[in-house]
Amino acid sequence: MMQDYQHELSLIKELLKKRPEGMSVTDLSKALGKNKNTVGRYLDILLISGQVDMRTYGMAKVFSLSQRVPLSALISYSNELIMVLDAESRIIQINDHFLRLLHLSRDVTVGQNLAYLSPPDVDMHELLETLSEDSPGKDHMLTFHVRDMGERIFKQKSIPAVFEDGGKGRTIILEDVTEHILAERQIRESEERFRMMAENIQDGLFIMVDDKRVYSNRRIEEITGYSFEESIGLDPMTIIAPECREKAAEQIQTLESHPNEPGELQVWITRKDGERRFVYARISAAKYQDTSYHFIIFTDMTESKRQEVLLRESEERFRMMAENIQDGLIIVENGNFVYANRRVSEISGYSTEDLIQMKSMDLVTPEELEKMETIMRDTKPDSKGQGELTFWINRKDGTRRCILGRVTAATQGNTISTYVTMTDVTESAERERALRDRVTALQQLIS
Repeated sequence: MMQDYQHELSLIKELLKKRPEGMSVTDLSKALGKNKNTVGRYLDILLISGQVDMRTYGMAKVFSLSQRVPLSALISYSNELIMVLDAESRIIQINDHFLRLLHLSRDVTVGQNLAYLSPPDVDMHELLETLSEDSPGKDHMLTFHVRDMGERIFKQKSIPAVFEDGGKGRTIILEDVTEHILAERQIRESEERFRMMAENIQDGLFIMVDDKRVYSNRRIEEITGYSFEESIGLDPMTIIAPECREKAAEQIQTLESHPNEPGELQVWITRKDGERRFVYARISAAKYQDTSYHFIIFTDMTESKRQEVLLRESEERFRMMAENIQDGLIIVENGNFVYANRRVSEISGYSTEDLIQMKSMDLVTPEELEKMETIMRDTKPDSKGQGELTFWINRKDGTRRCILGRVTAATQGNTISTYVTMTDVTESAERERALRDRVTALQQLIS
């Protein structure tokens, strides 16, 4: 039917070409010598096919020739993949980008029904399935597996089209969004890996973006007792134990004055339930473009702190006991002198510092030293027995003292500790020597 009106349609377009400001239906009917209803039908055909534009001035309608760019020019210069189909899904036009994807020539595609195309490297099934849904204007995501290219992802849009002969069809536009989608996918996977890591580490993690708290893992709640939502409006100083606040404020001020340098903070805090915990916080900062990031890692060191206190108390009790016993005590670890109590100094006349720097032979004769080294070597760690020997030492003031030494050893990990107790038995030794001298004198008299 459209062919029957081609002459009249051409005449209307010629008239409108001469009158770029436009003509009304009345003007055109007078110029053509036809009634307004007939001219109106012609204009409807031209309007639907996009060949004329219409403007309304009150009750009057003014028509002008459309300023159109040929579709062939548009699809040739477009970066998208474009294919124009008629109502029977036959390919009317197709651009070079689409042809390269299909690995087909224009000769074997134009005029062919889309369903009968058999590109060698592309599965068209998903595209045909999407087109059969008949949802014009709606975006769809398509994935093609292309040989030598791998997975390619497109955003597909189907736009209704009307041709100059009044026939209807649609234009298929595919935008290659592969790189964008893959980048988004990598970001999501990276975020998921980060979240999985952050939620499963033993330390608490707090993230701030431009001084705004944006994330905390579940370990933060376990340490502080406060949820992320509760912590958003919480002043950190309120959970720091009162005795630590002044020192913490000084450290925080130092950190704020050097925002790009890593910092650390060790304080006692009070949990939401009132329990006290000792935490070690490490703070680092980073800047990306105009955005500042702060990462705060909390380690709950409460048990370690308590063990440290207990160990310190135990060491203090040991030192108090060791300093008040009547015997001298020397401790050697892995062959190194590490401790001597004050009784050793009283017996020898040398200070602890003197003893560390002295050689053993300065105290005892080589024969006595050999006996001592043999006893210490033969005393096995953690054995029930102990080594024992009596030896004479030379005091700092030149006098000699007789010492009863007892040696025990123990192991802890890779450390071998040797304990030597020194009892001053000089008086007993001298009495014994005097007694021997008298016995010897009597024997000489009797003989």
